Amino acid sequence: MRETMFDDSYNIREVLDDVIERVTLREKLITTAKQFAEKKREERYTLAIKQFEGLMTDFLRLYQPILDRLRSYRDGLQKELGGLKSNLATVNGMLEVSKGIEGLQAKVQRLEADGQELDETIKEKGRIADKIDDLFNRIRPHNPGMGAGSTFSDVLAGMPKDLFPETPDTGKEVTRKARA
Repeated sequence: MRETMFDDSYNIREVLDDVIERVTLREKLITTAKQFAEKKREERYTLAIKQFEGLMTDFLRLYQPILDRLRSYRDGLQKELGGLKSNLATVNGMLEVSKGIEGLQAKVQRLEADGQELDETIKEKGRIADKIDDLFNRIRPHNPGMGAGSTFSDVLAGMPKDLFPETPDTGKEVTRKARA
């Protein structure tokens, strides 16, 4: 039955894996630049390190809406894990009581299956939560200024103005129409 159920966390896992892969690549670039800088002790390598760190910061600003969604998903996942663990404890308690009563073998088997399924679900969701925590721990050193209060408009404000065409101010047009 579990195989035919809709996997609601598939998109999150895919996005999470993609972001982790991109962060890993950028971390490798920064680490490699630091290794070259230690070996060569030239100014251009320290400049490259600063540029790579700047690119990582820009990447994190660009991906901030996704990171915010991952953070909120993590919070919801934490609540869900608490409920699942409570359910597992209830099932295990019912299982212990049912084992002591004769004639409930079918119920015991069903409870054992439910307990195993709950345990697998808890482990799977725990792995996702651990991946999200790992991602946030890895980006924290590169993202000191970006807190939970950052928004997409903050990111757009930092981008060059020539990337966006002039948009008419609709508020001014309404006032002109109101006067006419």
